Amino acid sequence: MTSVNFSASIIAHSTGMTINTNTTLLEITEQYPDTVERLVEMGFRRMADPQMRARFASSITVEAAALARGMQPNELLAGLGFSSDGTVQRSNVGSGAPAPSARHTPRSRPVEIAGLVPCPIRVPMTNVLEQASLEFTAATGMDVEYDLKAAYMGTEWMEENLGDNPNVDELPDIFLSAGFRLFFTDPRFVALRSNGAFADRSGWDGVNAFARENDLQDPERRFTVIGVVPAVFMVNREHLNGRTMPKTWEDVLTPEFENSLALPVGDFDLFDSLLIGIHRRFGMAGVERLARNMFQQMHPAQMVASASHQEEAPAITVMPYFFTRTINESSPLVAVWPTDGALAAPILLITRADRPEIQPLIDTIAGIPMSRVMSRMGLFPSTHPENDDFTGDDHPLQWPGWDALLSPDLPRLLADTARAFDAVIQERAAASTADEAVAQ
Repeated sequence: MTSVNFSASIIAHSTGMTINTNTTLLEITEQYPDTVERLVEMGFRRMADPQMRARFASSITVEAAALARGMQPNELLAGLGFSSDGTVQRSNVGSGAPAPSARHTPRSRPVEIAGLVPCPIRVPMTNVLEQASLEFTAATGMDVEYDLKAAYMGTEWMEENLGDNPNVDELPDIFLSAGFRLFFTDPRFVALRSNGAFADRSGWDGVNAFARENDLQDPERRFTVIGVVPAVFMVNREHLNGRTMPKTWEDVLTPEFENSLALPVGDFDLFDSLLIGIHRRFGMAGVERLARNMFQQMHPAQMVASASHQEEAPAITVMPYFFTRTINESSPLVAVWPTDGALAAPILLITRADRPEIQPLIDTIAGIPMSRVMSRMGLFPSTHPENDDFTGDDHPLQWPGWDALLSPDLPRLLADTARAFDAVIQERAAASTADEAVAQ
């Protein structure tokens, strides 16, 4: 990355305005309108559009703009007619002197965004990101490379692109992830986090009531939880067979629901949250009980469709809340948000602490339009301070929590709970095989 060696402030004596690396382009152009033309000549084409200038220039500082064009901040300011000796030189503005341009300096590398997001909102999130990327490139000249994959694909593709001991420059600039295992258990990410490679750059003063009530804000301000994927019950009333409608996790773990529960085993991070949540409340015995009650693993879309095959349908499915909206009114299925809290996996925004020039893209991802995509199109509660689509009273939540996620024992906890769950499944499979042999 281009180093920054400009530190002195420039005082515009005629106005009393102090110009330094943190001064925004909007502040400069509003005070000195003739700088707009020179910025356009430098490659900031969208600065010519007043609406685009008002939207982007307020968040692009001198330092960020210079880095985006591969130059030093003092070079950019000199091109605008300012000097670093405390004076204002305006005579060369509009004089025909060539402005500094990225054509004569090394171009900054593209902004890279990697994502693993819930299937229902991958396309609308990509659409928002695509528009923001086009505008960002037009305004800064920097390319944006992004790849939002469906959460069910897992994080292996991210892991494969990391070296054994990566430095921050080898990482994508922005991560979006509907899960936590990679970022809290992989030693490479744990070390990078500890070394300050990441920072919460959402720009929020706080979070909404839903997030506060569920303690979703990172106490270390390294990562940003922008939303959650809640897991709820979808109950098939025709398969309750006289059993009481379950309302809590304690209800679905009772022996009467043995072999009656469909679980999202293939959704790794949601299933991790499920195991951790059950273990926290009911211990390893609860994890083993969950395995005994499992009917089969299914994708959420299969869970809804299975209602038409009555002989194959489980009594209860644990599924992301989004898929409950596909339930037909005439269906025997009913959605139940557990009164003791939906178990949930976080949707994380993870950004590098450096590269200030990419802040406009971070602002888009952390902004209210993307927040509405999550909460209204995906039914994934958002933590944005201006989003109140979900409340803690109506939608209680259980999630792993920061104590668990930041604990050095998290990898062992995940391994132990998975091992206990799998052992019961194998025991059941062996017993079933033995029963079939006797029957023959």
